[in-house]
Amino acid sequence: MLRCLWPSFVCFLRSLSGKRKCREEETTIETFEEQKKRAAEYQLTSDLFAGKVFEDLGAAQELCRILLQNDRLVLRSVKSQYVIRNLEKHSIELDILAEDVCGNFINVEIQMYREKAPFKRSRYYRSGIDMSILEKGKPYYRLPDVTVIYLTKEDFIGEKRGCYTICRKLEGQDTTMSLDNGLHEKYYNLEYPTEDMRVNELLRYFRNSEPEYESEIFPRIVERVKFFKMKKEGVAIMCEIADRIRNEGKEEGKEEGRKEGQAIGRIEGKIEDILELLADLGNIPGSIAGRIRQETDPEQLNRWLKCAAKSCSLAEFEANV
Repeated sequence: MLRCLWPSFVCFLRSLSGKRKCREEETTIETFEEQKKRAAEYQLTSDLFAGKVFEDLGAAQELCRILLQNDRLVLRSVKSQYVIRNLEKHSIELDILAEDVCGNFINVEIQMYREKAPFKRSRYYRSGIDMSILEKGKPYYRLPDVTVIYLTKEDFIGEKRGCYTICRKLEGQDTTMSLDNGLHEKYYNLEYPTEDMRVNELLRYFRNSEPEYESEIFPRIVERVKFFKMKKEGVAIMCEIADRIRNEGKEEGKEEGRKEGQAIGRIEGKIEDILELLADLGNIPGSIAGRIRQETDPEQLNRWLKCAAKSCSLAEFEANV
């Protein structure tokens, strides 16, 4: 009797195992889809996302060539989220620091939030770079050139231009003499276009970094964006980094109770309030959700919160922001 029932019992166990495996695969697929949605919210305007994309030498070279309008530029190395520590004073963390084959350095900073003193931040950053690259005992003429490229959301200079190049010139003389000290500064913003079509295309892509985008101008950058938004390995990396930063922030807030942590909590609360109001109006597009999640200016979030409360549709909200 038992021998007769045994084959049926084995089949039953196999069927249970198969169903369990299917459920596990479905759960894995669902988890990956959820992770893709999280990764899709990131744009290149996020220093976290940009840091991962541009840690790749090819992508960083495309970026620097376009922003410096120099197709002959060749990079030797690149570092992202690079920390220059100062044990006695204020340390700095550079979004992107690249070195070209001539030994000169390029620092790209992505600052999407409004700050009170962008020029002073730029000044302090370049001084930190100089201190870190000139070895002890070396003469000053051995100091390499440093180019600082500053990308902001708004035109904080206020001349309604998309690009500003800062030069040192002699004042009060009938001359155009340039006093070159090896420091070069360029300031780009997303508010106004530049006179260079390639730069304009790149900066548009910074705002809306779609993985399906195709470009002959910066194919490697697009490839890296697609990797971190569509490929399983890349998506997992982005989600793991985001979770780690969020958890570290929570632990710091618990341990120190700092005012900065409280301010971040208020900002996150406003972001969630806005998204909850918009969710009542329909499925929030990833571009809108990503833009809201990346905003750190409390005043801007307050304006969006009021706009979300008054809007009757997602289209109305998008038109007003």
